[in-house]
Amino acid sequence: MVYQNLSEQLLLRKCSEGDPAAFHEIYEQYKAFVFAVVAARLEDQDDAKDITQDIFINLWDARARLANVRDFKTYLYVLSRNKVISAYRKQNIRIKGEGYLLQQLSELEHSAEDHRLAYELNSTIVNVVDQLPETMRNCYNLSKNEGKRNAEIAGILNVSEKTVRNNVSEALKRLKLTLQDSHPELMIWALLCLSYLRL
Repeated sequence: MVYQNLSEQLLLRKCSEGDPAAFHEIYEQYKAFVFAVVAARLEDQDDAKDITQDIFINLWDARARLANVRDFKTYLYVLSRNKVISAYRKQNIRIKGEGYLLQQLSELEHSAEDHRLAYELNSTIVNVVDQLPETMRNCYNLSKNEGKRNAEIAGILNVSEKTVRNNVSEALKRLKLTLQDSHPELMIWALLCLSYLRL
């Protein structure tokens, strides 16, 4: 089977079933992304490489959960960022902007709590997106979950690029409003994730 041609959701499902080839493909697709998230917060590049490796080891260890993740990039971002915080607490590593990050996450415990918040954020985003109007939902999913450019999305949906931009922008506004109103405890997580992912 050519794993490069599988959808992300199918890859995650196969990972959750213990398929090492599917996990290797996930690793190949996201290792640069994870390293960028980690390296942006650390002073030492060797520390960033070590933590990146640990993140994927942890993902494999917790692979049974992956089939239920719908917004994988956001999920992976949250776990990566929190792994930096956990490593800071356990080791002598230097974090860029560490005062701000530690203040915002002062109550956060690593491992189980990281996963709980990541899943809660993922579930909230999925629920909001599922309730969006069809065109808006499709624009958001193609842009943020599949990483397609506005021009590509416009061609797929047969709409203008301006329509794509407007729909994605409106979807993001609705996500932020929902989190602010009903999940204030996740708002700082969402803002950091959405900002980094350029949602």
